[in-house]
Formats: sequence, C-alpha cells, structure tokens
Amino acid sequence: MNRFMAYGRNILILSIIFLASSLAIEMVNPIWPIYIKSSLSASMTELGIVFSLSNAATAVMQILSGYLSDKYGRKRLHVLGTLLASFPPLMYVLANNWMDLIPWVILSGFSIGLYLPIRQAIVADVSSTKTMASAYSWTNISWLVGSTAAPFIGGMIADLFGLRFPFFICFILRFAIFPLALFMEETRRKSQVKASNMKNKEVVMINRYLPTLVLFSLVNIIQGLGMGVTAPVVPVFVMSNFQVDYTFIGVLYAIGFGVASLIVQIPGAKCSNRFDRRKVMFVTFVASTPFFLLFAYSRNTLELIVLMFLSNAILNLHWSAYQTLTMDATPASKWGLVNGVLATAFWIGMMMGNALSGVLWDNLGMLVPFYVSSLAIGLSALPLLGLKETRVRS
Repeated sequence: MNRFMAYGRNILILSIIFLASSLAIEMVNPIWPIYIKSSLSASMTELGIVFSLSNAATAVMQILSGYLSDKYGRKRLHVLGTLLASFPPLMYVLANNWMDLIPWVILSGFSIGLYLPIRQAIVADVSSTKTMASAYSWTNISWLVGSTAAPFIGGMIADLFGLRFPFFICFILRFAIFPLALFMEETRRKSQVKASNMKNKEVVMINRYLPTLVLFSLVNIIQGLGMGVTAPVVPVFVMSNFQVDYTFIGVLYAIGFGVASLIVQIPGAKCSNRFDRRKVMFVTFVASTPFFLLFAYSRNTLELIVLMFLSNAILNLHWSAYQTLTMDATPASKWGLVNGVLATAFWIGMMMGNALSGVLWDNLGMLVPFYVSSLAIGLSALPLLGLKETRVRS
C-alpha cells in the first residue's frame, strides 16, 4: 500500500513538473533560432554553435548526475537543477548579441543535465515491472500536453508583443516548478539483502546490461545527430521559404510535434506491452525516415504540417518501448547512472548535429541538413539488431 501511495503521489507531482516544464520550454523553442538569428545577428554557423554549446554542457553533466543520484539520492540534485534552469531565459532577454548568450546557454545545459536523467529514474523507482510502461506513457503525455499548447501560445505572444516577451513567460513558468520539486519524495531504491536466487538474477542482469547500454548509446548518438542537425534550422527554413508569421511557426510545432507525439503515447505503451520492443523501435525508426526528408520538399504550409506530423507520430511510437526495455535490462541500483549515460549519448549526438547544421546550410545548401537527418534516423535502427528482448512471456 505504501509503495502504491508513493507511486501515485510521485507520478502525479512529476507529471505536473513535466507539464509546466514543457509549457515553459516549448513556448520559446520554435522561435529560439529565429531570435538568435534575426534579433542577435547570428549567422547560421553561429546559430549552430549556440545550440551545440548548450547540448555539450548537458552531455557533460548527465553521467555525473545519474551516478550521484544513485549514490546519494535523487531529490537534492533534482531541486538544484530545477532552480538553476529558471534563470537563463531571463538573461536571454537582456542579450545584445549572440555572444552574450554563451554563459547562459551553458548554465541552461548544465541544469538540464542535472535534472533530466533523475526525472527518468524517478519514474522507474516508483514503478513495478507491470506499471513501468504506463508510467512512462503518462509522464510523456504530461510533457506533450504542454508541448502541444505552448508553441502556439508562444508564437501568438511573439507576434503581439515581440520576440523577447515569451522568454519572460518561460522564466516565470520555470521558476514556478521549483516549489513543486521540493514536494517530491526521495525515491532512490536502497540496496537490500537478497535471497540467493535474487542475487543470481542481479549478477545476470549486470553482465547483460553493459552490452545493452553500449547498443542503446549508439542508438542515441546517431539519432541525436539526426535530430540535432535540423533542430536549429527548421524555423529558419520555414520563415525563409514561406510567408508565415510567428503564430504559424507555433502552430507547426504544436501540431507537427506536440499533437503528433501526444496521440501515439497510449498506443505506444500498448505496443510495448504486447509486442517485441526491439521490433517496435526498429519499425518506427525506419518507417519515419522518409518523412523527415520529404519535409524539406514541402510545397505549401499544409504539407509542412502534415509531413512534420507524420515523421514525429511514427518515430515517437517507440518511446514507451525504449524506456521500458532500458529499465528492464538494467539493475535498479544503476537506473540513475544508466539514464545519465543514455541521455549523455543523445546530447552528444545533438551537439554534433547542432554544430554541423549551420555549416552544412552555409556551405552546401539549406536542404543538406534534412538529408543528413533522414539518413541518421534510419541508421539509428541498426544497433537494435544486437539487443535482446527482456520481457518474460508466459
């Protein structure tokens, strides 16, 4: 009963934190590249540098955060990361050129690196094997509800009050998350004396999780590169090729990412519980690949929305399968560390993709980042061939 109460309370608070975080972050994400380029006079290469610096700081911090949370507990590091994350948006507003952003994007990356792997570990901490896929699905849904509404709101606010104003709202929302983090209970599972058969199972898991960790890290690096190479350029691409306002940019992300990802969470959890999780991931990675490329050949705004929607809806069906398979294949005592390593791998890929994005755009043309993105997402399916299914079938 106590564990059930802890599960419900922590998942509820964490879901609210995810919702508030996504409202704050996704309100400014679609207009962030446009702000750096148009308001702070950055070139496309410099835009990529700003993105890559933030992601580098995130990548560096996450393994340490995961390790420390396994050893000393989740709560204090989570609270610290949540507090530090609130200040950079306010400082972005005060920037006069793109160089002024550098210390603050590094701080932002550092704070995300502190709390991100811990939030994923908390979900596993309070879940059982049977409830884990559903728990990840519901926390993902909380994030995606915010991701659906926030870009549209941010775009409208930017049109009405200017590009800088959404960052004030982002600051307020991020700061409001801090007291919520204080209400979270400590969830780290402490080591206990196990019966011999449980000890044997733990030894088997430890021998197995290292190869699994390597393969998932490869997936994350390759897929992070694929996502990162277009992340800074998509809003600029749309504004350069279509006569749209900031509100449309918000609508594009709200539908193309938010709605697309939201509607597949429950089906994705059902697929995770019913089918081989490796196959779910493999099929979604490969099937989404062409749509990431076709987006660059959109002829009108409707095609932009449809193609972004299809690419993200198909790809994001894998989330519950990915997260559940990762935790099932990992000893509970290593969940924080494993989440940190895998998140680091993804952000390393993002960092490399971000750094490449502007260079490719400036030197080879605006379509090249989309070719690289599509290729990388397709290639990220290959390491899955070395994984093993963890679910025990009756």
